[in-house]
Amino acid sequence: MTHIIGRTLKAGIPILWTLVVFLAPVADPPAVLGQEDILGVGVQVSEKSGEELKAAIDRASKDVQASPTSYRAHFKLGNAYAEAKNEEKAKDHYEQALELNPKYIEALVNLGTLYSDLEQPGEAIQYFEKALGLNPDDCKARSNLGNAYYALQRYPDAMYEYERAVMADPKCYSALYNIAVAFADAGLFREAVTWWEKVERVAPGTEAARGAHENIEILKPFTQPPTARGGDEATGGN
Repeated sequence: MTHIIGRTLKAGIPILWTLVVFLAPVADPPAVLGQEDILGVGVQVSEKSGEELKAAIDRASKDVQASPTSYRAHFKLGNAYAEAKNEEKAKDHYEQALELNPKYIEALVNLGTLYSDLEQPGEAIQYFEKALGLNPDDCKARSNLGNAYYALQRYPDAMYEYERAVMADPKCYSALYNIAVAFADAGLFREAVTWWEKVERVAPGTEAARGAHENIEILKPFTQPPTARGGDEATGGN
């Protein structure tokens, strides 16, 4: 889970995307990594030990006890629980943050993403839509909304949201990543590689870039031109 920020894409791309969204995913695509879900401020892919995660939760809990009406304190505690993979307690504190500040976009995005992680995309959509009602250019909300639609097999809607995310921010690497996944699912592997290469350029050093590189390597055998057959095989030879 990574945090990115959310602004114009060259004309002509939407036509190509339209071709993709009406293609069903191929029956047996290569096993590439799936959509890039992104949480908001304060949550990263964690390599902390169990003790470190517990200590972070304890510190954030003390902040909530000291300031129970602070939406930021509840948000930080939600983040700590999210890092520890305790989705239910994370949701509880994100919801408390939103009770205190209904316009807190980061909490809306994080809560929606947790519902997506719990395989409840229908629930997730409402939170992403609320976030986009506050800021239509929010990259995280727009890209994750696309993921929720993708999980519901609403592929045209998903691609539309990815397109809008990249139009708002050409460096919205989660949307770039997810466009590549859609191309790969449709069996358009060269196009997928092109979009993953964009992720590597705009987001070097991130988990998304590492995933993109891994997927490019997986797809390499599927993007090479057929080896020219020569000699007797080519001529059917005697």
